[in-house]
Amino acid sequence: MRRDVVSKIAPAPTAASLAEAFTARLLFLSSMALLLAFPFLGANEFTVTLLTEGLIFGIWAMSLDLLAGFTGLMSFGHASGLGLGAYTAGYFAQHVTSEFLIALPAAEIVVAVLAVLLGVVVGRISGVAFAIVTLAISQVLLQIGIAWLPVTGGMDGLIGVPVPTLFGYKLESGESFYLIVAVILILVYLALVRLANSPFGHTLQAIRLSEQRAAAIGINVRLHKCAIFVVSWLVAAIAGTLLVFMKGGTTPMVFNWYQSGYVLAVTMFGGLGTLLGPLVGAIIVTFLHDQAISLFKAWQFVFGLAFVLAVIFFPAGIAGIAIRTWNRLWESRC
Repeated sequence: MRRDVVSKIAPAPTAASLAEAFTARLLFLSSMALLLAFPFLGANEFTVTLLTEGLIFGIWAMSLDLLAGFTGLMSFGHASGLGLGAYTAGYFAQHVTSEFLIALPAAEIVVAVLAVLLGVVVGRISGVAFAIVTLAISQVLLQIGIAWLPVTGGMDGLIGVPVPTLFGYKLESGESFYLIVAVILILVYLALVRLANSPFGHTLQAIRLSEQRAAAIGINVRLHKCAIFVVSWLVAAIAGTLLVFMKGGTTPMVFNWYQSGYVLAVTMFGGLGTLLGPLVGAIIVTFLHDQAISLFKAWQFVFGLAFVLAVIFFPAGIAGIAIRTWNRLWESRC
């Protein structure tokens, strides 16, 4: 009797849907395997370094997607989490230890404390107010980075951050550091997909659709907004930690408004609310950015124009194009 009721509510998946799910999982596993094997496929060191940077920016873009894509909170100051993580990990590596598994948790703790304190405030606001307040936070951190000379190094920033180690093994730039970044990226992506598909993730999407309706059915909107704000900063801090070790330092300019604008544009270009879209978008934009600098003197204008055209003609981003193509392929097979 119970099986009959369940079958009526949730009909058994068809052979076509099972084949589609299997194909999607196979493509995902193949992509992850290719990602891990990339340095060993004959790519030169510069390409590996460029892809490493793209993967780090991908983690950063996914962290913003949690706010903008899933919760509907546009942040104009998302460089804060990245910069604070970079400074904390870099300072810790210089004065305590460069062991990656110690420096990363140290950065996460510092970022978590500040994110919780600020989250209590930003959890009460939405829309334009949220965007402006997050922008103000990043600019305050910028001024602190410039003025707090003993810790931040002022405008010179942190210089000479030591090479990170993993259980005593030095992660030199190249294959070893790339693999660490790739593994962390995969773990972060899987964790965020799990979060997005959880009841918490569904609640965030309800808040994005209408905060008033979400509150009316008993959802604690402020608490959920505060929680996702903290989570997004923690993920951004992972990217910041990886970035400071890759670059060997950082400067207060990491907090500047154009950095936040850059990651917001990348996230929109990839496709809001998809996680995979911003990740792929960050990788593509990293390589396009390198090409634009070498080909055009006014590369900022060309780069900005390309972003504007992409948003106008492809509002759903790369992910939207991929989803439509995927659906058409499977419709033609059925």
